[in-house]
Amino acid sequence: MPIAAEHSTSTGSLTALLRMLADEAPAEELTAVLDGTDRPGPAVAAALADAGRVRALLERTARREREGQALLQTAADLTSLRPGDDVLVAIVDRARRLLACDSSYIALVDEHTGDAYMRVTAGTRTLALRQVRQAMGYGVGGYVIQTGRPLATSDYLNDERIRHDPHVAAAVAADAVVSIAGVPMTSGGAVIGALFAADRHHRTFDQDEIALLASLAAHAAIVIENARLFERVQADSAGLRAANARLDAHREALERAARAHEELMPMALRRAGLDEFATAVAALLDAGVSLVGVDGSVLAEAGAALPAAGAGAAREVTVQAGHESFGTLRVHRAAPFDDGDARIVERAAQTAALLVLMRRQTDGVARELRAELVADLVGASAADPDVLQRRAARLGVLDPGRAHCVVVVVGGTLPRRTLLAAAADLADDEGGLAGEQGGLAVLVLPDADAGAAARRVAAALSATTGTPVAAGADGPAGEIAALRDLHPGAARSARLLGALGRAGQGVAADELGVLGALLDDVAPERVRALLDRRIGPLTGYDREHGTPLVETVRCYFAHDRNPPATARALGVHVNTVYQRIARIDAVLGDEDWRSARGSLEMQVVLRFLELLR
Repeated sequence: MPIAAEHSTSTGSLTALLRMLADEAPAEELTAVLDGTDRPGPAVAAALADAGRVRALLERTARREREGQALLQTAADLTSLRPGDDVLVAIVDRARRLLACDSSYIALVDEHTGDAYMRVTAGTRTLALRQVRQAMGYGVGGYVIQTGRPLATSDYLNDERIRHDPHVAAAVAADAVVSIAGVPMTSGGAVIGALFAADRHHRTFDQDEIALLASLAAHAAIVIENARLFERVQADSAGLRAANARLDAHREALERAARAHEELMPMALRRAGLDEFATAVAALLDAGVSLVGVDGSVLAEAGAALPAAGAGAAREVTVQAGHESFGTLRVHRAAPFDDGDARIVERAAQTAALLVLMRRQTDGVARELRAELVADLVGASAADPDVLQRRAARLGVLDPGRAHCVVVVVGGTLPRRTLLAAAADLADDEGGLAGEQGGLAVLVLPDADAGAAARRVAAALSATTGTPVAAGADGPAGEIAALRDLHPGAARSARLLGALGRAGQGVAADELGVLGALLDDVAPERVRALLDRRIGPLTGYDREHGTPLVETVRCYFAHDRNPPATARALGVHVNTVYQRIARIDAVLGDEDWRSARGSLEMQVVLRFLELLR
């Protein structure tokens, strides 16, 4: 070829190459131009070779720009507020696009078992591969995680460097994966997982691709570490919120307890009533409150009624001071009780113990004052009635507008302290006084019927103490000074009932007639001896023979010793009366019972017998 023609051809090829480089044509087109040039000269051949190297350099530069842009976008994702898994999905998608591979995925290390498990995937076809879990040292992932070094294989199933887990190998085969490259993900010097790129054909991953995959893996590790840190921060924040909530609840409970203390303690200091106390506690807790004594009696209650069985909540606290129990504080409501409520209930029980104890002390002092007043009212020494009335007014007893009776009680074997305490309780219930005089319990009660008062006292104290007692009464009296004159008759009546063995009964002095007026102190054995001597033979004869001799004697004296009148009263013939009188003479051994002296003694004995019955 002529030199001019050769020069023209070379110049044309160089022009075409320069134009293609300017248009960033692919390397394949540059190669086609080089192949189509016929025997280029050395200068043209060198220029063409330089043009190829420039084209390759431009392609690497463009690829690195794309990779850099992808890494920049990944770094931007790290600063976003997107959830951790969303960023990881974006990373595997970028790895798949940048490396032009079929699939990409991230496996993490299970902190409890050490196994590697799939976290996110892109491009996988089968569920089995997305659920792969393999032990340390097996497969590409097991090797990368165990050694901390990258590994790439162009034929996964046949690569002898890899220890295959049959289940994992089956999942890889089902997804038609052939080539795999994996790089470690590290955080704080420890491998926490691996990033993979996979193809479904034979492929050899070069170092630039491995380096890009490693850069993306570093970003993925940062995402995971940030997610863990965020989870820890959230857990710590939740713990702090819970602690703050507990502190707030504790503060509120303390404030409520303080309010309860401020309300309850002044009640104890001013000795408020138990009803006022129960009302205050019910308001504090929005609940129903009952204060129950040791005997089961309700001392005070307030608030809502007790809910149906199994509904609501209830708390019971023993009301006690030291080792002595005064009863139980019961609180019930629909809402459950928290710790603050429980402390308020316990504090309320302490306040209740103080109130009960102070009330007992107050009642004890009041009873001592009332007992002293009783002693001055019925005692032998005279006291100024006006002074006595003022003392009674301070104690709230002995209304001047009402009549009062004096009741004396004989307790027999009952302990003196027990009898006096029971008498004081009864007097408090009836608005009267109770004390002691001459070794016997004395009550001054507002009542116009002495007999009814005596029987009521005898029945009540016998039931309360569990031991039958005898009560004698006298009255009524309208003036406070007259109460002193009633005591002797009441005392004689009580002693006489005791002597006659009529414990558990009560009698007024005027119901005893002449015996009550004459007998001041009689012993039970003397009464029995008199009965046995004077009328014992007749009562024995009547029991043995079924005769009414004792009744005939009583009717005989009741009709002034007149046999016809006695016969009419008995409903028998007068001769029958004469026959019975003769039989009575024979049984008693003489006729002295019909004499003036003997008849008096016989009538007294009959009266004793009547009282005994």
